[in-house]
Amino acid sequence: MGKSFTQTPYYLQKAIKDFFNPFILRLALLPFIISLVFWITIFYFFSKDVMTNLFALIQPYLTIETSWLSWIQAPLEFLAHTFLFIIIMVFFWLLQFLTLMLINAFLTPFVVQFIHKQHYSSILIQPDTAFFVSLLFLIISYVIYAMLFLCLLPFYFIPPIWIIGITFLNYWLFSKILLQDVGENIFSQQEFTHTKQIHKNAIRSLIIPLFLLSLIPFVSFFVPLFSSIALTHLFFHIKGDLKDGNSN
Repeated sequence: MGKSFTQTPYYLQKAIKDFFNPFILRLALLPFIISLVFWITIFYFFSKDVMTNLFALIQPYLTIETSWLSWIQAPLEFLAHTFLFIIIMVFFWLLQFLTLMLINAFLTPFVVQFIHKQHYSSILIQPDTAFFVSLLFLIISYVIYAMLFLCLLPFYFIPPIWIIGITFLNYWLFSKILLQDVGENIFSQQEFTHTKQIHKNAIRSLIIPLFLLSLIPFVSFFVPLFSSIALTHLFFHIKGDLKDGNSN
């Protein structure tokens, strides 16, 4: 248990080994399939109407009445359709990300139990957070995310600000929910608060590369569960040192 908590590659390697366990793979495929089928179905039935309505809103601003500039009309409409398609795909990715995080929140207890049984059965886990409290935390986090997202929406037309803003917002939600989901299934509330204060650098050094993985297409489908595994290993090592009397 005396390993340095800054050994991020160590926890990532442990997570990779556990991720390919048949039990974990089944858990990983569950949110992937549910989220993908749900949102593909929604977009299949509604994306065309959404595209049509959005284009109808901006079409009056694209109309060129000057005859000698009429040749620009077709390329301009093509660019508008492309721009709207990109907007829809961005929203698809965001909704997919949010759905995966939500489903993963309910799978985390199974991940923690599996890791505990496989590797850390000698360590006593003491979760004392009520399900209602956890659910309320999840709802509040998503409400705050939605409000901040709406504040960012006008900056979509300023790409640098939009990209930076949405990246930090997604990181905030990713780290907040992931920490809470894993931590409350291992520590008591008092221990968890202490752990976040004392080991914040080690936690951050693990969560940042995990979040960067979530930005990779397709890989992002499996990152939430993989992240839960990696963070579970870190927290059990911290828990083990608390048991041995080494809190630093």
